[in-house]
Formats: sequence, structure tokens, C-alpha cells
Amino acid sequence: MASSIDLLTKINDEFLTCQICFETYTRPKSLNCQHTFCLKCLEEYNPPNNKVVVCPTCRSEQPLTVEGINGLKDNFFISSMSDMLKTVKEIRSEDKDGTSLMCDTCDHDNRKAAISRCLDCTDFLCSECSIWHIRTKLTRRHKIVSLTEFESGMHNQELKSRAKIYCMIHDGEAAKIYCQSCQCPICHECVECGHARHRRCSLKEEVLNQGRQIENLLKTAKEKTGVLRTLQSTLKEIKITKKKERDQAEAEIEKTCEIFINAIHRRKQELVDELHNMHASEVKHINADEDSVEMQLSSLVSCTEFSRKVLEYGTPKEVLGLNNQMTQILHQLLETHPAMKYHKTEQTDVILFDTNPDASVRVIRDNLGRLNRQEAAFDENTNKVLRQLDSFCATESGAIERRNGQRAITQRAESTAETRLLVQLGKQGIGDGEFESTPNLAVNSVNEIITADFDGAKIQIFDPQGNFKDSFVTEVNKRMCKPAGIAILNNDDIAVCCEDQVHIWTHEGKGVLGFGKGFFGNCSSIAVNADNHLVVADVGKHCVSVHTNTGKLITQFGAQGKGESKLIEPRYVACDSLNNIIVSDGGDCSIKKFSAQGEFLLSFGSEGPENGQFQGPRGICADEHDNILVADCWNHRVDLFTQDGCFLRHIATGADSLHFPWCLALTSNGKMVLSEDYSWSVKMFELPEYRNGSSISSMEEMLSPNSFMPDFEQLAQMDIQNILSNKVSWWLTSPGPHEIPEHQVNGVSNGSIHNTIATSSLSRNSSKTLSSKKSSSSDSDLSSMQLPPPPPPPPGADTQQSNDVIVNGLANGGSMSLKTGGNGKVCFSGKITSLGDPSPVVAMVNGT
Repeated sequence: MASSIDLLTKINDEFLTCQICFETYTRPKSLNCQHTFCLKCLEEYNPPNNKVVVCPTCRSEQPLTVEGINGLKDNFFISSMSDMLKTVKEIRSEDKDGTSLMCDTCDHDNRKAAISRCLDCTDFLCSECSIWHIRTKLTRRHKIVSLTEFESGMHNQELKSRAKIYCMIHDGEAAKIYCQSCQCPICHECVECGHARHRRCSLKEEVLNQGRQIENLLKTAKEKTGVLRTLQSTLKEIKITKKKERDQAEAEIEKTCEIFINAIHRRKQELVDELHNMHASEVKHINADEDSVEMQLSSLVSCTEFSRKVLEYGTPKEVLGLNNQMTQILHQLLETHPAMKYHKTEQTDVILFDTNPDASVRVIRDNLGRLNRQEAAFDENTNKVLRQLDSFCATESGAIERRNGQRAITQRAESTAETRLLVQLGKQGIGDGEFESTPNLAVNSVNEIITADFDGAKIQIFDPQGNFKDSFVTEVNKRMCKPAGIAILNNDDIAVCCEDQVHIWTHEGKGVLGFGKGFFGNCSSIAVNADNHLVVADVGKHCVSVHTNTGKLITQFGAQGKGESKLIEPRYVACDSLNNIIVSDGGDCSIKKFSAQGEFLLSFGSEGPENGQFQGPRGICADEHDNILVADCWNHRVDLFTQDGCFLRHIATGADSLHFPWCLALTSNGKMVLSEDYSWSVKMFELPEYRNGSSISSMEEMLSPNSFMPDFEQLAQMDIQNILSNKVSWWLTSPGPHEIPEHQVNGVSNGSIHNTIATSSLSRNSSKTLSSKKSSSSDSDLSSMQLPPPPPPPPGADTQQSNDVIVNGLANGGSMSLKTGGNGKVCFSGKITSLGDPSPVVAMVNGT
């Protein structure tokens, strides 16, 4: 058999080197992603008191137990390989008198150099101990090999077969049985201690079975590896092809632009030539007029000088003789206009260049060309590779199930069952019902859709079915205003943000008033609260201001930066029924809520694709229950949150034909209207839960003793684990037991059963108080809050569970479930790890 030198060198390079310190592993710890690192390296890498550890290689997160990094699984395989490598290195030491390994059975004070090793008890033996080892009754059948043979690797297979697994419960007992029910090796004593009725088999048989399964997986993995390598090469070829397509399209753009530029230069020369001709013609007429004036002036001067001299020096006879002639000439010169073009006029012709820069830009933009995506089939080789790859992946259910209760990887973009696209209105263009830019929109009291077209400088009105009705141009004092944000006042007047001003028009397009010139930097969005006040988001000054409907300033808040009361890019704003102000901060990828006076209340959201995260939050609005709807542009979805910022569910996704949602609004008859970027259109969706008036307003309302239990199907759609693990403000703000009458705590009020919640096994710190009234989805550390003690659980909490509806999930590493039984009760059980106590929590909700 070949020497193991090359093998161990390869193992050391590929497997036994920590990717943090780049040295041989010391106490290797394994993560769920199967990446392994030194214990000390992970402790230095992970921030102190962090409840999760992020893999330095693949960035996947893994929850930590109370033991922290030390509680992670030890990688015994890596440890074993490290020990073997260390042993082989010691055997190969250059000590000419022998190896540096000492005998394991000699007296501690008189140990000799080892020359062999027992494959059964894995002891290193000197020459004398080797002789006694094979003579002793207990070790007579052990196999002893020289260190040279051991180092060569010729006994590796035999060493593996002789390796023993010892029972984890009974010290010193070899585990020769495998419990299939518990999935662990056991000894004979364990069978009598609790495994008697479990399914069992021999350990060797189970090792062979699992080995075969792993070999099958490795065989499949090898096949998929080849496919992936082929796909990798194919993707490189596709990338080259895409680059060629880009270069070709760029060349076409350059060519087309050159044509436009040449045409523009020709037109420029034509205009300049025409201008020069017009100027030359005018100068020619002016020169003629100038000559006429000069001639009349000369005649008049000559005649007057001659007449004056006659009067001064002539005799009476000469004066009388010239009177008629001189009088006639003077009258003619005085009454004749030398340049009739300037007779009885106060105006003259002026040559001006009449142009419309915006229209010129639109003409170029609309006619220069447009980039479109067209579907094109792959070549046969690429299709073959993709079909081979598809054969390894689940396609029918859109999910990959893992065995033994492991978590499932499900398809992300699922169509929401209730949401339905009704109509799409508008497209890119300059006609009625068309848009020249992504429109902002609002809905008035009769569910008409009012849109603001920034580049088109016009307001358009559509009926509730989406048909075009009317439009008017946003012009003030012969100046075109660019409409951005739009809102509807109580009398259905239309308030519009126009860059540095706010203007109000009637429904018919008659101007009412304008204000804010010099006050606003760049007002981008506007909303109207319940008091008919105007709330304006100023993205230029990074603030929000509140005005009366006559433009008088009430309050202003916000400043540039990250923080509770600071705003980076307040692009959209909305108000709820309590006049709270909700701001969509695109620069911070978050939603912030303020009181009507500008006091910070809460913030939720961060950048990312997960539930409760955003990638470009845009338009927002609040429903009648003050739930918050957010248009998440780059995630191609609209998300629904409670008024406290808890993620409930996706209202619409890309699977519902939703792409790049921009501005949104709700109608009073259960429809959601939103605009889309890039398609420059408006889409209308039907939301049955709003139409039927059965939406869940918040967790507080759902668990209130004075409200009925919501529909179980709607309850199942809520992100319960997110609400219970990240957002418990509904519980913290609920009245304590001293504020609740005893008959209501027990779930009975005036003879009727109402909804109550009961908790148990919660550890609370009574020495600390709840000092902050702010609440956000990121508030997960509740150790500094004083929690009210729970009311006693209702009787009969563990009764029949027929017709169960079960929602299972993971809440910060803990399990949870939600069940409803035929007796009308809903039971939630799970762990809220953010409370600092892994004890289970059981909540009973009784409904009539």
C-alpha cells in the first residue's frame, strides 16, 4: 500500500487548517453549514453577548445557546484527523535514536521511546511493553504493528474497522447497538434503561446502511458536480455573448445618436442661415430708411437756411415773390414721413428663437430608441445542461424537503391567494391616459384615481374602473410646474408638490392657492391628515412639515442623518387615523412613525429581501385599522405591517404581476391602486379582506378581551413567529392584573366568553422597569423591561383538538405551533428567546 505522506499533506492543506487563523485546528467547532473553525477564533470573531454566530465563510447565521460559542458541536472527525497528523509528524521526527513518541504503558518516571502501536487499544508501546502486551490474557488477541508500518498507512482500513464507539451514558461500555427511534448508538445496558420498545439494529448494520446512503449521495453529488462545472463554463460563454450583445447595442446607440447629432447640426445651420437672412433683410430696409431720412433732413436744412436768408437779406418784393414757392416746399418737407414703416407705431419686429426644451427632450427620448428585453431560446447544449440540472432539483412543489423534521427551503415568491389584478391603465406616451414618467397617485372620496405626471406636467383623473375622464396642465402664471407628490383634501381639492412649492387645484383644474416658495428645498410627497392639514415631506431638506390647508406652518421636524428622529431620504409620507405621520425613508431602508407633533414613536425595517426588510421602500399608506402598507420597489412586493411595525404578510408579489411598485393608495371598496416604475403604468388590485371588512388590525386588537376571534385562515397567514419574537408591545402595553377585573382575567365577562391570553413559565426581572415607550421591530432585548405577571390559564386548555389548524415555525431558534380545536380555542406554544429565558410559553385564546 502506498505511503500516507501525500495523503496527510493533502488532508492538512484542505481539511485541517482553520480559515480564520490559517493554522491547524485547535478545539474545532462545527456550524450548521458544516464549516469548521477553532473555538478561540470563533470567540474572537463573534461579538460579545451576541445571540447568533455568522459563518465567516458563507455568512449564514446560527443561533447560540446560553453556553455561547462553547456550546457549538465539536468536530470529532477533524480532531481525530489532527491527532493522527500530529502522531505521524512525531513518528517522522529526525531523532536518530528513536521517535519522540513515548510508551503509554511504562511508568511515568521511566518512560521509554515507543517503537510500535496497538491497533485495538491505540496505545504506543516500547519494545518491552510490546512483548508483555501480547502475553497478557486481556490483550493477547490485540494486533501490534511497528511505527513504520503505522506511518505508511497500510493498516488504515484495519484501524477503522477496529475503532470502537463508546456509550455516552455508561462509561467504558462499547456501543454495539443503534437505536433507530432515538437515532443514537447505545450499549446493552441502555436497552434495559429505556430503549426496550424502540426499533433497534446492530451498530455495524446501521453504519453500512448510512454509508451506502452517503455513497449514493456522493455519487449523485459527483454527477451534479460535473453538471455544475459544465454550467459554469456555459455561464462564462453566456457572459461573453452578453458582452457582445451589449457592445452591439452600444454601437447601434452610437450610430443612431450620430444620426441625430448630424441632423441637429444640419438643423442648427439651417436656423443660423435663416437668422442671418432675416437679419440682412431687416438691415437692408433700415439702410433704405436711413437714406430717406438723411435726404429729407438735408433738404429741410437747405430750405430753411435759404428761407431764413431771404427773410433776413431780401427785399419785400423778393420775399413776396418767393413766398408761395418756399411755403409749398416747407409744407411738403414737414408733412412727409421719411420712413413710413415707423409712422404711427411704437413697436418693432424682434427676431426670437422659439423653442420648447422639454418637448425637444421628449422628442429625442421617444424617437431616439428604447432598450427592450426579448425572449430568446438557449442553444441546444445549454438547454441540455439546464435539463440535467433540473433533474437534481425539485420543481413541482417549489420546495426541497429535508428528512427527520429538518427545516424546508420553500419558494419565495408565492402568489397571494386573495390579491387579484383587476386592471392595468396607462402606458408611456403623451396622450390622454398615458404618462411621460412614473406617476404619483391618490384616491378621492368617490374612488376616482388622480395621478400626477412629473415630466408631462399634468394631472389626470380616472374613474373608479380605471377609465380616463379628464386632465389639466399644472401651469401657474404661465410657468409649467412639475407635479410630484399628490394628496386629496376633504373637499376633494387636489394638493400637489411642485418641487419648491405646494399648489392646490380644484377637481376641475382651477388654481386655489400656492405656498412654500423659498421654504421648501424639494418637496417630494404630501398627505392630508384627519384635521385636513397638509403633511409635506421635503427630501431636499431631509425633514417633514405640517401646514394648515391655507399654507400656514404648524410644525416641522427631522434632520439629515441616521437615528430615531433623523431622515436621509424622506421620499413618501402618509397619515393614519390618529394623525400619526408615517415616513418612508428610502436612504435608510426603513419606515418611521412620528406623532402629529413630530415626536418619534417607532421605526421598523432594514435592508434585505427577508420578511420585514426592504430594498427601496417607496409609497406607503394606512388602512382603516391603521395597518401600514409599504411598496417595496426592488423586492417587487407590497408588505402589510401592524400599526406597531410587526410584519404580517405580503399583500402582492411578483407572482401577482407586480414589478417595481412605486406609489400606492387604497380605495374605500377594497381595492389597492399603485403605480409601477419602468412600465409607467397604474395597476388596480382587489383585496377581499378589505372589501369584506375582516382584516386584522393588530395583535393587540386580536387578543383584546373586547373583540371576537378573527378568521382562523387569516390568523394562519400572519407571521406569528415574527410578531411573538420581535414585537411584544401588544403584551407590554396591556393592563396588569391589578387593572383587569378578576372575572375578565378568567375569560368571563357578564356571562360571555371573550378572548384572553394566558402565559406560563416566564422568568421576569421585577427590579427593572419599562423606561421607553418607543417600539420597533428591532427591539428584541426585553431584559430591561418589567413584564406584567400573567393571568391564570383558562380551564380546559388541553381539551379536544379536532379540526386543527396548525402553523409551525421557528422563532429565533425555538419551536412554536398554533392550533385551533373544535371547541373554538386557539393555542400557541413556543419559545420567545428574546425574553432571555428559553422556557416554553403557552398562550390560550378563547373565542365565542
